[in-house]
Amino acid sequence: MAYYSNTLVYIVYADVNMDTLRILVVSQKGGVGKSTLSANLSVWFSEKAFKSTVLLDLDPHGSSSTWVREARSSDVVTEHCVLDDFDARRWLIDCRNRVRRYLNKVEVLICDLTWTAAMDPEILYEFDLVVVPTSVSSIELSATTRFIETIDWVFNSKVGISPTLLLCPSRVSEAELATDPFSARDFSVPFMLLPPIYNDDSVRQLFKKQFVFDVNESLASQSYSRCAQSIQQAGTIHKQTARAVKVKFSDRRFLDTHNTKLSRYMAEKPGTRFSGRDAPIGKSEYSEGNTVAKGRKNLSGLSKILESVIGSK
Repeated sequence: MAYYSNTLVYIVYADVNMDTLRILVVSQKGGVGKSTLSANLSVWFSEKAFKSTVLLDLDPHGSSSTWVREARSSDVVTEHCVLDDFDARRWLIDCRNRVRRYLNKVEVLICDLTWTAAMDPEILYEFDLVVVPTSVSSIELSATTRFIETIDWVFNSKVGISPTLLLCPSRVSEAELATDPFSARDFSVPFMLLPPIYNDDSVRQLFKKQFVFDVNESLASQSYSRCAQSIQQAGTIHKQTARAVKVKFSDRRFLDTHNTKLSRYMAEKPGTRFSGRDAPIGKSEYSEGNTVAKGRKNLSGLSKILESVIGSK
C-alpha cells in the first residue's frame, strides 16, 4: 500500500510542473460555430498535438461536450456545467474555481461559453487566449464589435498579463472574404485574426458521429486544422511573452477581496501595458506606436493579416 501511495504522490507532484494553456471560446450569440470549434479543437489538441486536454462546457445546451462524448472514444476529459447563479460576483468565483481545478493537471484546457450581460469580464483573466468566432456579414461584425467593446478594458490592461484576443472568421465563403470585411472595421483592442473556417454543410452532419479531422482531405478538415495550428502557435507566443513579464505584488489581482469596479481601476491605472509592442500580435500595423493617436486598431487587409498569423509555410 505504501508503494502505491508514494507513486500517487509522485504523479501529482509531476503534474504541478505543467503550464496549462487555457483557451476560452466565447461568443455573445449562437449559430457562429462556437461549440463546433470547441469540440473539434479539444480533440485536435489531444490527438494531433498530443496534449492532455480537458473541455469545460459552460454552455447551457452542452453541445460541445456531448459531441466529444458521443462521437467516438477519445482521451479528452469533458465536464458540462451550467452555472445558474447569475449574481455577477458569485458567478465569477464559481466559474474561476471550475477553471482552476484543472490547472497543473492537464496541458490544455478549452472552455466553451456563451456570453451574457450578467457575466463578469474579470473571468477573462483566467485564460491565455480568448477566441471569438464570428461570421463576416455586416450585422454579425457589428454585434462582434459591440461585444468586444464591452470587455475591451480587460485586453487594454496597463498592468499584469492580459489574455490574447483571437478573432475567428467562422462559416464563411471565399466570396465573403474577397470583400475584405475586416479592413473596414475598427476594434478597440489589438488582436490576431485566425485563418477562416469555411462554410461546409457536411460538418453539421458529423455532430455526435465523427470529428471534422476524421474526414481526410475535406475542405472543412483543412480549414479547422489551419485554425487549430494557429491557435496553438498563438498560445506558444503568449506563454513565452507572459514569462518575460514581471508583475509587481501591488498589481496582482485578488479576486476574493475586491469587486469588478476595482478590477477595472487596477487594469486601467498607469503602468506597463502587456500590449502594443510587447504583445504577441505579430506585425507593426498592430503596434501601440502606430495606433496611439487614434486609440483604435485598424486592419489593413485580410490576406496580409492571415500571413502575419500563420507565417510562411
